[in-house]
Amino acid sequence: MEEKENTIQSKIIEFQSCIIQGRDINAMLHKDRDFYLKRTQADIISLFLREQNNVKIGYVIEAHHRYKHLLKEYVFDKNSFSWNDFIKNCKNHFTSNMKYAHTSSLYELFKGLISKKNAIELSKKAQLKDIITMPIYDFDNKTEIAFICFMFQNKVEIKIPKLKEVKELFETLTRPLHDEHYGIFYTKCRRIDEELKLLTAQEKRIVRKVLSGKSYTEIAEILNLSINTVKTHMKSIFRKYQVNSKIELYNKLNSY
Repeated sequence: MEEKENTIQSKIIEFQSCIIQGRDINAMLHKDRDFYLKRTQADIISLFLREQNNVKIGYVIEAHHRYKHLLKEYVFDKNSFSWNDFIKNCKNHFTSNMKYAHTSSLYELFKGLISKKNAIELSKKAQLKDIITMPIYDFDNKTEIAFICFMFQNKVEIKIPKLKEVKELFETLTRPLHDEHYGIFYTKCRRIDEELKLLTAQEKRIVRKVLSGKSYTEIAEILNLSINTVKTHMKSIFRKYQVNSKIELYNKLNSY
C-alpha cells in the first residue's frame, strides 16, 4: 500500500514539475506510457478536453500510435463536437451511483458527430472491446472539464480502482491548466509567479525549487543552506498558504 502511494505521489510531483517548468507534457506521458498502460491494463488511454464549447483531443497514450490518427480521421477531421453533447453521451451510460460509463461502442460516445456505420468501422480498426469513461472535474469538483477514456482491445478483468488512480493523476495534470473563465486549457501554468507575493526572497527561491521537484536535501545543497534551515522555511511557507504538505502547496498555488 505504501509503495503504491509513493509511486502515485512521485507521478503527481512529476506532473506538477512538468507543468510549472513548461516542459513537453506529451514527451513525459510517452516516457511513462508503459506505466499507465500496465497499471490500468488498458491498451489506449485518451483524454478529451473542453475547448470552450467543443471537445478537443488532449493526450493519447497507446503502444502503436494508430488510434489518435483514426480518431482524427473518423471523428474530428472536419466537424466540431459540442461539449454538452459529449457530456450527455457519457452520462447516459454512467453506472448507477458510480461516476463512470462502461460501453463497447464508440458510437455511444460520439453520437451526433459520427454515423453508426463509421463508428463500427472505427471500432473494428481500433480493435476495441470495452471502453470505460470517467469525468475529470475542476477544483470545486462541480464542473466537468475533461473526460478520460480507458480502452481495451481484449476482454480482461477491468479493475475500476486502478483506473480511478490514473484518473486522479490526470486531474492533477489538467486542473492547473484549465482556465475556468474562458473554458480553455493552457499548455503550461501561468499563475505561479503571481502568487508568491506572500513570501520572502529566500522563501521564493526555496519554493521554486520545491515546485520543480527538488528534495529538501537537494535544495539545501543548491542554496548552500542546512537542511534544518530549509525545513524551517518550508514550515513558514506552509503556514502562509495554510497547507500541510508539498502536494497541497502545488494544488493551492495552481488553484488561484
